[in-house]
Amino acid sequence: MRGRGMLRMLRHEVGALLSTRVVWFAGLALLLLIGYAVHVGVRGVEGQRAQLEEAQAEEAERYASLRSQMEVIRNGETSVSPFQDPTRPYIAGRARGQRYAVLSPASFQATAVGQSDLIPPVVPVTLDGADARGGREEIENPLHLLTGPLDLAFLISFLLPLLAIALSFDLLSRERESGTLALLLSQPISVRTLVMAKGVARWAILFGLTVGAVAGGLLFMTGSLSPGRFVLWSGVVGLYLAFWVALAALVNATGRSSARNAVVLAFLWLFFVILIPAGVQITAGLLHPVPSRAELVAQQREETRQVEEQAAAVLAQYYDDHPELLPEGSVDAVDFQTRAFAVQEEVERRLRPLRERHRRRLEGQKTLVHGARWLSPTLLTHDALLTLAGTGDRRLAHFETQVRSYQDEWHDFFAPLIYADARLGPTELEEVPTWSFEDETDREVALGVIPSLLGLLLLSGLGAGVAAGRLRNGGDRTWAP
Repeated sequence: MRGRGMLRMLRHEVGALLSTRVVWFAGLALLLLIGYAVHVGVRGVEGQRAQLEEAQAEEAERYASLRSQMEVIRNGETSVSPFQDPTRPYIAGRARGQRYAVLSPASFQATAVGQSDLIPPVVPVTLDGADARGGREEIENPLHLLTGPLDLAFLISFLLPLLAIALSFDLLSRERESGTLALLLSQPISVRTLVMAKGVARWAILFGLTVGAVAGGLLFMTGSLSPGRFVLWSGVVGLYLAFWVALAALVNATGRSSARNAVVLAFLWLFFVILIPAGVQITAGLLHPVPSRAELVAQQREETRQVEEQAAAVLAQYYDDHPELLPEGSVDAVDFQTRAFAVQEEVERRLRPLRERHRRRLEGQKTLVHGARWLSPTLLTHDALLTLAGTGDRRLAHFETQVRSYQDEWHDFFAPLIYADARLGPTELEEVPTWSFEDETDREVALGVIPSLLGLLLLSGLGAGVAAGRLRNGGDRTWAP
């Protein structure tokens, strides 16, 4: 009997909502925003693919030219400046022979721009190093990510709660103020059933419209949907929306006026969406301050100056440790490129502690921000959306780790050749390390999203449970005027 009453109320509430202009206006605005957000995401993916294709084409053309030049030089048909000679490992290992470590767009990347417009998807790897963060010395502010371009992640995290609040702030208070609550409660239904039916109706309309529009937009603009990730994405959106509807029910359970409910919910939106993310970033910066880039550059210049004054001793020490690499003649006869490389390596060795401290501080900030996401459902949701899209810290860290490994492989290939004063040819060029990226599997992505899903389930369930408890304890008469 109670279940039939709930269904009857639900059908009535859905019909009543669909008969109001406000719902149609909100639905139209949501559809337009979703269409634009999907367009922004798709355009970002296309731009990233264009960058990758351009870099890979340039690399292939440059290597074809290097092979031809090496053939000509090896046959003695021409002479070339030592600064441009690709047969010299020091020249080939730097800009002339650089390769690109590339990060291809993830299969679901159109749903969130995230850090993809801040982190270069093409990283040149040379003997001078490889920086996957493009020189950025801090992690991205969670608030900046939330208020970035109008992509789907921004729309879901930032704007969808406002629509939920606009439709749900007067779940119960409107009936009291219009004098219809007593009439409704004279029927065989409880105030809890009434509020639940109203909340579920609003949740169903917003959820169905959002998920349907996103699925249609992605299929229309990209022709693919990534079913597994889309199901998880829908779960995140559904639970996040449920949290805000449950929060509105809880505020309505206090028995206050509609105007007061709207003000309280607006403050809660500001608290969860703006204040907590901003506070998390400020706290992370205070607890784990990152050394400035200026400090690193200044120390690098000073170390370079000191090492250059000791270049001969640095080179001699290396050959003492690796006598098998000493070319014919004395150390003093070794050309300037080998000396320059030895100086560069020594400078890197001396700067390593500072760079490691810099890295540890960044990791400390990341860990704090990642742990603090439990303070706000918005941070939980945004983290899950970026993880599913492949544009968050998780996949970026995966990429950075592999870039560092590739750069080490690059260095280990060229360093012995430089110290041995060897020469390269087309055959040796084929042996130069190539880039390959081992991406996350869908299973790994799903495991990364599950904690956020559980957190959102807990928060939305807690809000709904507390609201139901207050409504039950108040009794039906308490809510009648």
